[in-house]
Order: sequence, then structure tokens, then C-alpha cells
Amino acid sequence: MSMNESHIVDPAFAARVARIRAQQATRPSGPCKRAERRERWLYALSLVAAFGMGILVVFAARYARFHLTGMLPGTGEIGRSTLATDIVLAYLAGFVLQQLFNFRRAEHVGAKTFGMILAVFTMHMVVHAVPAPFEFLFSEAWVHQVIRITDPTTIAVF
Repeated sequence: MSMNESHIVDPAFAARVARIRAQQATRPSGPCKRAERRERWLYALSLVAAFGMGILVVFAARYARFHLTGMLPGTGEIGRSTLATDIVLAYLAGFVLQQLFNFRRAEHVGAKTFGMILAVFTMHMVVHAVPAPFEFLFSEAWVHQVIRITDPTTIAVF
């Protein structure tokens, strides 16, 4: 290629560069638009809501298990399969709520699952810290049984 040929510009390329510059000129160069900022906040809140939903479904599963069976934690046949029972009931409740709130993205499912795992292994700590609400929702015998069979400083499944 000679020196004179290197200065020749392809008309199609020049037209494309002109279109790109025109598009850039129409976009605001300042901070993001209010709608984009709002979408980011809503997305972040949806992740927090998915995490909270995971915690809520484990609580609901344990509530349902206790009131349907009437058995205290750590006693009887259900004591051997507590974790499996809680996970199955929580996933069923989570599936229903997922359909209601449209949490289908992988990060929402991950946040919900993390909330479920956290609740399964640490709910007894909350029972130790504030037993009164649990006595009202479950029963006094249920709370005393949870406090008796678990240590508030360790991770446990009851």
C-alpha cells in the first residue's frame, strides 16, 4: 500500500462513524437517568426480598409442621428427618411465592436458597434471643423444647 492509498477513507466506514457519533450526542453524558437508578434500587431490593422470602418459608414450614403434627422438635419419628422435612416444605412454599413474585432469575433463586439455609441452621438462635413471639405463634412447650435441645452459640437443626 502506498502513502497515498492509506489516506483514502471507505465511505461506508465514514457513514458508520457518523451514525455512532450522532447516537452518542443524543445520550446524556452526565449521571445515569432517574429510571435507571430506580431500576438498580428495585433490583437490589428484589434480592433482599428473595433472601427474606427464603427465611420466611423455613419459618412457615416449621410452623406448619408443628401445627400439623403437634410434635415437639427433636421428638418422635419426625425428629430424624427434620432437615429434609423443613427443606421440602420450605421449597414448596418458596415455589408458590416464587410464582407470585416472579423470582425466576438465578440470583433470586440463590438469594432465596441462602436465606433458607441460614434460617434452617440458625432459627433456634432467634428462639433463644426472643422466645415470647415464638411462644405466641408456636407454643410455650415448643419454645422450651427448642431451648432445651439447642445451644444458642452453635449452628443446629432442630
